[in-house]
Amino acid sequence: MTQPAQRPGRSVQEVRTPPEFLDAVRSLLAIDAFSIDLAAGHDSCVVSRYLSEDLDSLTYPWAACLGVGQWAWLHPPFAYIEPWVEQALHEKAHLANYAGIAMLVPAVVGSNWWRDFVHQHCHVHFLNGRLPQPYPKDCALLLYSHTAAPGYTVWDWKGR
Repeated sequence: MTQPAQRPGRSVQEVRTPPEFLDAVRSLLAIDAFSIDLAAGHDSCVVSRYLSEDLDSLTYPWAACLGVGQWAWLHPPFAYIEPWVEQALHEKAHLANYAGIAMLVPAVVGSNWWRDFVHQHCHVHFLNGRLPQPYPKDCALLLYSHTAAPGYTVWDWKGR
């Protein structure tokens, strides 16, 4: 059986995270709001304080943006995830107490970036229930925090 041809560069990379999913994540983390959106554009940010492509989020010290108990949201472009998870793992070491980075990624468990920067480095919530369009794949919520022990959970985010 032949696999369908991939179409790199044809998918929309800047997509606003569905509000109902963000509500579920905030409930899971027991927070009222995220403090900053680490990879957003004017039309895709989920909070008013965000790092845009112009600010080059990957060179910015994310942990410096977060105080005790604050969480950052990160919905990176799905075309190239590796630098984002690598940066999240690096920033985890510098986070304040009870602070964290919550990241939405495709659940690509066979990739090198998953092996190197996700597995045994953060808590992974595999999403039970796909996100609404335009998400064609299964996704995972990664929690980089000192309070979220590395491990795996299947999360029914719609039923919470």
